[in-house]
Amino acid sequence: MEWKVRGIRGATTVTDNSHQAIKKAVSELLDVIETQNQLNPEDIVSVTFTATEDLDSVFPAAIARQRPRWENVPLLDVQQMSVQNSLKRCIRVLIHVNTPKPQKEMAHVYLRDAINLRPDWSLTHTSPSISTHS
Repeated sequence: MEWKVRGIRGATTVTDNSHQAIKKAVSELLDVIETQNQLNPEDIVSVTFTATEDLDSVFPAAIARQRPRWENVPLLDVQQMSVQNSLKRCIRVLIHVNTPKPQKEMAHVYLRDAINLRPDWSLTHTSPSISTHS
């Protein structure tokens, strides 16, 4: 079985620019991504978060770093490019992971208002606010 680095995408939105709202949204997003992909944090190569310019109360990576077994995962926060009429209060994530699974088996997760970012991936709805694609 050959292991390769694969990418897992995800996104969510928050209700407001507060530490609590961002913590809740990031935790929910990572919980679903970990579950859907059966991730072991030891297999994560790196994680990059982007946040829209209207979110500046806490770094999403600081929330992720508090997760069990994520203390050694390389994490990075960057500001999402500002595009006219784009989704507000949005956090996106790209997780690089070592896995024997092919890329087509990676489950990409879009929650809350972010489900509209990838309607082509909105094939499986596990709840009204969760969209995943594998």
